[in-house]
Amino acid sequence: MNFRGTSNDLSSVKIYTNKNSIQIEKQLSFDSDDEKISSLEYFAGSVLSSIILTLLEQSKKKASIIEEIEGVLNLSLENPLSLLDVRGYDEEPFIRKITVTVYLFADLEENDFIKFCTEALKNSPVYNTLKRSMELEVLFKKLV
Repeated sequence: MNFRGTSNDLSSVKIYTNKNSIQIEKQLSFDSDDEKISSLEYFAGSVLSSIILTLLEQSKKKASIIEEIEGVLNLSLENPLSLLDVRGYDEEPFIRKITVTVYLFADLEENDFIKFCTEALKNSPVYNTLKRSMELEVLFKKLV
């Protein structure tokens, strides 16, 4: 896969994929009213969607086990004040931990449910890469 990024105005980056492009203006926004999606938000959204899509793809291969699915991602960012140039904060910012909770309605017994979910994750390149480089926890909650 190849991607290209350009910054013609030197204030934002346009990322070109094989199919389209996205415009990103900030790596992280501390303004809760900012409607533009930051690099960190795209990253977190990609992690969450990759895990959910992996489960859905594996479900289809097994005669559509999943009937409903939803996920929540929590990201712990260390040293965020360094990004704001706060005096006395000069530590490198990094993602300490990501916790993903996936809520599924699937017609499986508890042992089969956990086995299906953990085996399905083995097919996620995003999950497999991140689990080697950071603290990444994925929890599965069976909806009844």
